[in-house]
Amino acid sequence: MRNLWKKLAIIAIIVIFIDPIYSAGKAVVQQVVDWTNNDEIETMLLSTKEKIVDVTARLSDNASIETAIPIEDVHEAEVAPTAPPIKKPETKLVVTNAKEMADAMYSYYSSFSPKFEIQYKGNTQRIEQIVEEAYNNAIKRDDYVYGHISKHSIRYEYGRNKATVFGEQSYLMTPEQAAYVEMNVQDIIAKISKESMTEVEKVRAVNDYIVANTSYTDQTNSSPHSAYTVLAEHGGVCQGYALLAHSMLQKLGIETKYIVGYVGQEGHAWNLVKLDGQWYHLDTTWNDPVPDRKGAIRYQYFLVDDRTMAKDHSWIAEDYPKATSTLYNNYHDMDFPAQVGDQLFFSNISDNNKLYVFDIKTGKTKRVTDSRAQYIVYSDGWLYFSNYSRGAYLTKIRPDGSGEQVLNREETKDLFVKDGYLYFTTNELKRMAL
Repeated sequence: MRNLWKKLAIIAIIVIFIDPIYSAGKAVVQQVVDWTNNDEIETMLLSTKEKIVDVTARLSDNASIETAIPIEDVHEAEVAPTAPPIKKPETKLVVTNAKEMADAMYSYYSSFSPKFEIQYKGNTQRIEQIVEEAYNNAIKRDDYVYGHISKHSIRYEYGRNKATVFGEQSYLMTPEQAAYVEMNVQDIIAKISKESMTEVEKVRAVNDYIVANTSYTDQTNSSPHSAYTVLAEHGGVCQGYALLAHSMLQKLGIETKYIVGYVGQEGHAWNLVKLDGQWYHLDTTWNDPVPDRKGAIRYQYFLVDDRTMAKDHSWIAEDYPKATSTLYNNYHDMDFPAQVGDQLFFSNISDNNKLYVFDIKTGKTKRVTDSRAQYIVYSDGWLYFSNYSRGAYLTKIRPDGSGEQVLNREETKDLFVKDGYLYFTTNELKRMAL
């Protein structure tokens, strides 16, 4: 009579996300070994990842301002309302080693499938290690997929030469929502990028799109932690910002990583990006002012080195590549940027928000005017801005610094250009033909 062994091992891998605080922990519970003559041998591996989870204005001679009918928020690229679901893999895949098992697991995770069943054929003496190795390989392959997993568990049953691995998982978005992101990110990338763009310009396009089109909030219909909600509802929290940025950057060919860390005692998420062999931090959430300000795009957390980032962020440094380059620090003083050709006009945070220009090709910066400028936009040879040296009145100026002229006598904000008009807000929405 053969003596067979029966072993019950439970390994718990838990990452708990408390909204909006993330905390991480890993616990391994004791293994219990029980010898028996039963021909059936059963082992279970349990892995869970839970997410607890005006008054008439005095105008200049050549400016005609009228009250405008309120319009929808302006977004650079609108997304389609529906998308087909991601195709799910076939069930009961047959594998013979840890690599094949990892491939099979990842195929399910990346298709946002709620369940899977994988058949393993081969010697099961090391089945526990094989399943754990496969799981660790699969779950670490893609930060975008991993970041969207809400809960998951794995169990397996096995005999001498075969095993069956069962998985159940839930996500921060449905397969249909995942497909929506996939389809629409492709469309957005096509609209905001050009072949002539440098990698830095591509990263800035991603940052600008997300910041311009998103308001930081956890009051959303779908999970505020998902890329889908940030994209479709134009709202969400840091995790959603970072995961959408991750998807966009990948499709632009930019190597990127998703970071989970802290700001003070609160959990936070952002990205690392690799340019010319150097890594940099990118925090699209912190580049987005709160409360939301139309047209306000910041670069304080755009391509940042470790030392600068560590002033107010913390993370497990050994888990991520080092970011030591300060090549792009000249971006960090920029607020309300407006690009005109190879020139970037901005409100200089380090010089009392005065209007400056940065030459993208040469890297040189100079002051355009002593006026303090915010809500900067450009159209047809003129820069328009709220002049905070003159009561936040609407002002225009040529890019070379000539022709500066105040256009009204009211506090003005939220400038944007649409369909041949300059829109702005005083005590109501107004517009001026350009």
